[in-house]
Amino acid sequence: MDHARAAYVIGLDGLDEGRAVAACRSALEMVAPEMRHAETDIPWESRDTWPAEVVDSASRLVDRFGNKSKWPDRYMQTGVRSVADAQVRSDFMAVAPYAFDAAFWGCDYREVAQLNDEAMSFVIWLTEPQREALVGVVGAQRVTLRGEWNRSHPSRWRRWLHGLAPRSG
Repeated sequence: MDHARAAYVIGLDGLDEGRAVAACRSALEMVAPEMRHAETDIPWESRDTWPAEVVDSASRLVDRFGNKSKWPDRYMQTGVRSVADAQVRSDFMAVAPYAFDAAFWGCDYREVAQLNDEAMSFVIWLTEPQREALVGVVGAQRVTLRGEWNRSHPSRWRRWLHGLAPRSG
């Protein structure tokens, strides 16, 4: 069995918040057994817009890993932490779609998933069977190889570099 992994971008734009969060959680559940470490920020000032279970998860993470002298601050970070404890892993996964930055790593700090800007940017490393399962959840049009996504969504920097390339003809 091939366990090769590839980086995929999950496009959640156009989904309402409930469907986007459900898609994030489904994707993260697929790779949860591989997670060994995680980090997230906790934009606590936004908690009034979060579901109660996300507020509870964020509270547990801050209680366990936050700087108690700053609690409750407007913005906090957990730092990189072990997710060997199932509750801790679950809390990180619950907060990730609401964070400005959340990352998950496996053995030897191999990247597993990276979410940014409240899941507006979501990269996940999947095997082919995991990719197929995720396509069944979110649709093929929402799961794109990162390299293909980068080529079709060039950054300003990449467009500038392309403009410097010599032209033939």
